[in-house]
Amino acid sequence: MQVESKAKPKWTKKKKMIVAFIVVVVVIATPIFARLFWEIHEAGKAFSTFNQALVAKDYPKAYALTTPELKTNVSYDAFVGVQSGLATRVGALRSFDSIQTEVRDDENGYFATIRSQLVFERGSLPFVFVLKKENGSWLVNSFKEQ
Repeated sequence: MQVESKAKPKWTKKKKMIVAFIVVVVVIATPIFARLFWEIHEAGKAFSTFNQALVAKDYPKAYALTTPELKTNVSYDAFVGVQSGLATRVGALRSFDSIQTEVRDDENGYFATIRSQLVFERGSLPFVFVLKKENGSWLVNSFKEQ
């Protein structure tokens, strides 16, 4: 006597549709996430170069790594004055510790927000930096102490 098996097929229509949906989402999302990851990486490199210039007290180089918008609102002398004021308060700048980086793309282009601890001789201060991608380069657009 032979018994017929009535087992359900492994790939039901519902499973196939779910897998197809997931594949479509992954195919669409992969280039988007890859691009954002790349922009985070590039913004981080630009921020590191800016940091190194400030630590080395190479203010002309650091100022050159800012956007025209920031330069319109903050003169070179005022920029150096901020650095001097910080040094008077907490000593020489030693390093930066980036805590969090976010990148967004909106109608005005790419922006990166970097939360960082500035480490000085006599303590550290939290700052937020906003970088903007202009003409293919990441530049510091604003910064403020938190």
